[in-house]
Amino acid sequence: MSTRRAAVVLIFTLFGFALAVLEDPVMVRAIGWPEAVFRFALYAFLCGTALVVVRIEERHARSVAGLSALREELLAQTMTASEVLQRRISESIHDGPLQDVLAARQELIELELDHPDDERVSRALEGLQSASERLRQATFELHPAVLEEVGLGPAVEQLAGFTARRSGIKVTTDVDYPIRNEIDPIVFGVVRELLSNVVHHSHAKSASVMLGITDEMCVLNVADDGVGVNGDTMARRLGEGHIGLASHRARVDAAGGTFVFLDAPTGTHVCVEVPLKA
Repeated sequence: MSTRRAAVVLIFTLFGFALAVLEDPVMVRAIGWPEAVFRFALYAFLCGTALVVVRIEERHARSVAGLSALREELLAQTMTASEVLQRRISESIHDGPLQDVLAARQELIELELDHPDDERVSRALEGLQSASERLRQATFELHPAVLEEVGLGPAVEQLAGFTARRSGIKVTTDVDYPIRNEIDPIVFGVVRELLSNVVHHSHAKSASVMLGITDEMCVLNVADDGVGVNGDTMARRLGEGHIGLASHRARVDAAGGTFVFLDAPTGTHVCVEVPLKA
């Protein structure tokens, strides 16, 4: 309740109390005017105290709302700066080291035509092929062009394919997300971090990614059959300095979404819901 509304209500109740006393001569004669005035003053004091409490609570609520808005603004600025930096690094890798590797590989291909039996050339070609694939994957994970070109759904499927080929883990996808929305980079970052955790920490043999839309909400489910992670585990890792998943969870919270670990018989099951922006 606002201070103005509380003041109006309290003034009317105080006025009503005064009328009740004045319209009840029996009570006035029974307790006397001094006692009646004292009771009115006490009631007025209680009304004033209530008004002060409402005012304090209103200021506290405004302060919390201001701090929350500032937090979201700072977080948005930080994430925007992070995305810009990731884009620059991705472009730098694509236009620099990746092109050098591809040029060197082409030179070796031509050299192999002149020396088809040289195993050293074959091994060098295999190494450069592996390096070029890793560099392409790095540029994709840092800033996927497919996310801007065709949307979140294909980007998630491509990321799952990269993860499966790199790790040997069977990653299945169930994607029904035909739209494009402002929250797509946030959701993609969550998928990327969760799949990275599956590869590096879960010891899983299989994982699944489900992405869809329910009641104007983007719904993401990532599950695996590994050792399992829950909220307590994430808190411990955060205390150890591993802030990757926590930072993405903060982005989800700032977007008005939820990030929860669901109970699963084995492994880890994370459900993320983020409201679509109009």
